[in-house]
Amino acid sequence: MTSPLNVSSICALPVEGSFICCVSCSMYSSGFPADIVDSFTCQKCLVNLELVGKIRELEDRVRNLIAIRQTENWIDSVCLDNSATSDSASVSPGPTVVSARPKSAAPIQPQGEWVTVRRGSKNPKCSPPAPRSPIRTQNRFSALCSAPVETENKKVLIIGDSIVRNVRIPNYVKPAVHVKCLAGAKISGIEAALDRVADDEVSTLLLHVGTNDIYSQQSEVLKRNFISLCIKAKRKCRNLVVSGPLPRLYRGDVIYSRLHSLHCWLETWCANKSIAFVNNWDDFWERPGFFRRDGLHPNWRGSYVLSQNMAAKLPG
Repeated sequence: MTSPLNVSSICALPVEGSFICCVSCSMYSSGFPADIVDSFTCQKCLVNLELVGKIRELEDRVRNLIAIRQTENWIDSVCLDNSATSDSASVSPGPTVVSARPKSAAPIQPQGEWVTVRRGSKNPKCSPPAPRSPIRTQNRFSALCSAPVETENKKVLIIGDSIVRNVRIPNYVKPAVHVKCLAGAKISGIEAALDRVADDEVSTLLLHVGTNDIYSQQSEVLKRNFISLCIKAKRKCRNLVVSGPLPRLYRGDVIYSRLHSLHCWLETWCANKSIAFVNNWDDFWERPGFFRRDGLHPNWRGSYVLSQNMAAKLPG
């Protein structure tokens, strides 16, 4: 007859590893070395934490998409209301005047006398129709014609470095907007591009440049070059708009200080010269969700915000 196992016999059994408690789910796991750290997390809890992080990231993206969709719907509703108001104001129906023509009374014949009736022709002569007001006609397909309806030049040119690559201004906000992107361009490159633009070829000119110049130029030299660029641009158009720089991520305090100084100086100088200025710093500061991984170029969300800022400063 075999004797029951006692405590000493159980402890004497060979054990490959010790039991360890998970700090997340408080479940025990075996088969781990004895010298493992105290903060142990099992594989199931690690997978759970990774899934929770992905779910939170998806929720943030959904909230951003909903906010963008609500903004687009609001802009569309405002534009539709404005167009409906202008159409109703342009069409003002006048009062309808009905001219009543009194019927000619038949001649009263004296009673008691014979009247000779002559046989008339089968096709009596019709009286000429009364004159009518002229009918106004118009070609409803004139909007599809290639010839411009208005002779006034309303062309808008946006020229800048790679930051404006994905800038899109809707046609219902401002028609005839052209974007010219010069990747890696500095102020000298923008000046050379302006030399190829004829005088009065565009009505509005929007400039976005200066980010690539902060590495190789001093602040005073950069200011003088910017003033020279704006003077040349004023001779090419009637309205000049200057777009301020965007803050950069992960570039250190020196780059931040130079960019912020350029932004503050441009804002003050444009206000003194009566030049429209696009303030992008406040909308992009501490917004990593508006940039790509390089921390320099805006993503699709940042390009949408930049386009809205530029469209708000374009003259009507």
